[in-house]
Amino acid sequence: MSILDNSGDIILDCVLTETGRKRLSTGQFSISKFALGDDEIDYGLYQKNHASGSAYYDLQILQTPVLEAFTARNAAINYGLISISNNNLLYMPSIKRNLKIPGKSVFDKHNVIYLAVNDGATYSALVTLFGGASGGGSNFVLQAGSTTGGQAIMLESGLDTSAISGTPANKQNYLVSQGLQETTFSISVDNRFMATVLGPTSNSIFNNNGASGEANVNFILGAQALVSRDTSVRNHSIAAIRAVNNNVYFRTTDATLDTATSAIAGPRGSATAFSLDTRPITSDSFTRFGVTGRTITGDASGNTYSYIDSVVYVRGTYCEHQLTVRIIKKD
Repeated sequence: MSILDNSGDIILDCVLTETGRKRLSTGQFSISKFALGDDEIDYGLYQKNHASGSAYYDLQILQTPVLEAFTARNAAINYGLISISNNNLLYMPSIKRNLKIPGKSVFDKHNVIYLAVNDGATYSALVTLFGGASGGGSNFVLQAGSTTGGQAIMLESGLDTSAISGTPANKQNYLVSQGLQETTFSISVDNRFMATVLGPTSNSIFNNNGASGEANVNFILGAQALVSRDTSVRNHSIAAIRAVNNNVYFRTTDATLDTATSAIAGPRGSATAFSLDTRPITSDSFTRFGVTGRTITGDASGNTYSYIDSVVYVRGTYCEHQLTVRIIKKD
């Protein structure tokens, strides 16, 4: 649904889905709730230093065309607006990938996260291709279902601003006391391909209490079942995983900067890490939903692979992060 301001009148441009049209034809159509979103807005266009003054700060945003209504259920609103009763909030938390800890956090390759099906051969072939075991190749590959390889998708939540230092006092004042520290994260995955999510156990830690402020990070993973259907994305189900207390702090006495460990520039709330386990995926599924017989850039071995690219959504209370995971199998 689009809302258009036309000569002082507010016009609702409504496009019904197939389900909506069916209910309308039977007299059962009724709007019981609605959601608002601003997917078309690029807030990077806000120019607070515009030479012509404050009237021009948001001019480019106000001139941005409004998207027409979508009928696709999983494309209607990707970034919904929320109502917050606390008018004292100065900053809102965000979720960011942590790519600063080799051997712990899996890195992207070819703009995706490689998830090797649990057959052994695929994982070994990809590690060799991406640099070998001793050359850091394992930093770029997850093995489906593995809790012992050390690699995981690592994320943090907090205030990603350098205007406030990441001290314990600022964490308390800006996050904890405002109810902005996450206790769990929701992981939404495509249930046609994913069986479980592997999330942190209670023994996991994330801090910079090592010598001179060095990273002290250890995520121990355990299986978390998909417990509910994701009503906002077709074929997706949700698992809830633990949010570990993020105890990376700025300290003037540390030789190692806090930002050498953390991807968040300011006060940190929580951290988490997860991997995935896949369902048995047939050749037919790779053909229907992905590609087969493909080579990977830089591979001179003659190996070919089949893969499916799948979007994973990581959600906190007020923020969301999207990842593209490539489920891959050596032919």
